[in-house]
This record gives sequence, C-alpha cells and structure tokens, in this order.
Amino acid sequence: MPTKKLLSISEFAKIAQTTRRTLISYDQKDIFKPAKIAENGYRYYSYGQLYQIGFILGLRDLGLSVEEIKDYLSDDSSDALNKKLIPLRQKIEQRIQNPQQILTILRQKESHNTQLRNTDFYVAKKCFLPKREFWCSDFKADCSEEEIARAYSEFYQEVGAGLMTNKMLSGFLTALPQAHANQYADFGFRIIKEKSYDDEVKIPIITQNDGEYIVAKVESTGIGIEKGLAAIRKYAEANDLELGDDLWQFNIGINIERLGLTKDSILAYAITDNEL
Repeated sequence: MPTKKLLSISEFAKIAQTTRRTLISYDQKDIFKPAKIAENGYRYYSYGQLYQIGFILGLRDLGLSVEEIKDYLSDDSSDALNKKLIPLRQKIEQRIQNPQQILTILRQKESHNTQLRNTDFYVAKKCFLPKREFWCSDFKADCSEEEIARAYSEFYQEVGAGLMTNKMLSGFLTALPQAHANQYADFGFRIIKEKSYDDEVKIPIITQNDGEYIVAKVESTGIGIEKGLAAIRKYAEANDLELGDDLWQFNIGINIERLGLTKDSILAYAITDNEL
C-alpha cells in the first residue's frame, strides 16, 4: 500500500483557509494535533484531517472559545454541543445586528425523521421521505481520498464552515443506477448539505423529491456500503419495485471520520413513480 501524502503546515493551512499560527496554537493547546512531527520539529498533516479542522473552525465561527471547543472535543456527544450552543444563541439573540445566518444555524434542531432514525443495519425497508433542498458540489468522479478531502473542505468554505456543526442532513449523492453494489466506487458523486437558510449562496441547489424510498443503515466502509446496496437491491427485486438512478447517502450525526462520512450512514433510493 503506498504511503499517504502528508502536507506541510503551510500547505494544509492554505487548503483549510486558516493560518500557520492558528494550527500551531491548536497543537500547543491539544485541540488539533498534526499527523506527524519530524525530528526537525516541522509539522505535517494528512488530507483526512481537513474534516476535523473544518469542524473546529466552524465552531470558532459560531463564537465558541478555544476552551469551549476543547471541552466539547473531550465529550463529543450531541448533549455536550447543545450545552455550548444554547447560551451562545441566547447571547446572539440579544444583538440584533448579528448576521441572520448565524442565528438560523444556532436555532436548527435535529430533524427527527423517525423513518430514518429507526432504520436497522443492513435491513432494507420502504418509507416516505419529505421534499428537501440541498446545496451541492460540482460533480466529481474518479477521486482519490486526498481529492475527496480537498473537495469537501472547499465545499464547506463556500456554504459556510459553521454549517458543519448543525444537524441538517449531509452526505453524498452518487449516480449509481439500480444499486449495483460492486460498482459503488466507480461512479461519480456530489457532496450535499441540506439547505438551512434563504440567503443567496452562489452554489448549486438540488432537490430530493418527496415520495417512497427504500432505505438501509450501513457502516460507512466499502464493505458496509456494498452490503447495504445489496440489501436494497434484493428488497426491490423481491417486491417488484423499480429503483431510481441516484443513491442518496446521509451521514448520521456530525462527527466526520473519513471520506466525508460519519461512522455509520443511511442509504436511500427513490422508488420510481410508475411503481408507486
């Protein structure tokens, strides 16, 4: 297996749109550590670390202090984050002049879509999903792990780093007709984030139509995703249902681990209208 490329602190700072000074400070305060420190003291970072630094910078954009972020990272549960954001929202609401986008983000509550939350691992089922609008990246194809991390970082810099911390749906839209499990890695995709405010953002918007979908919960690994796709395809064939051409893949939670995905995720395929 080839050695993964590491970035110098200056290269990493440029991609993440932060500064060397910030990265050094976060290292010294044990908030965000480099992947490697050479014998000469030089710091090096991996592309995979762009997800975590983006999340940390998003919390800073929302007004959390370095110490509050450090406390959260030591207890990254949803309740821990809510305890930090609720008093912050109350402070912001006392200042009418603060940007409306920040208020909107802080007021966001987790969308308790019972159908998705009650989905079991690798057990396909049919459920109704409401219409949603998503910001989306340009179409990507044949990307390395490093290129996906870079695209993810650039996407959230465009829509606003603070959006990484809210609980609106996020994930990928992959052009994968008929849930062919062994072809998942070969098809192109878009990074998506559910639209959460109406301010004009110069980024494409794509709509997930309401209707019946086949969904399954999976571990976000190559093997896990292919197993989930096989379960969806088997369910569709057994029930004589026709699948759409697009795979919607939704993260569960906000802690991105690798390739823009949380540890577990939801796969969803629309059932085409002529079969409903």
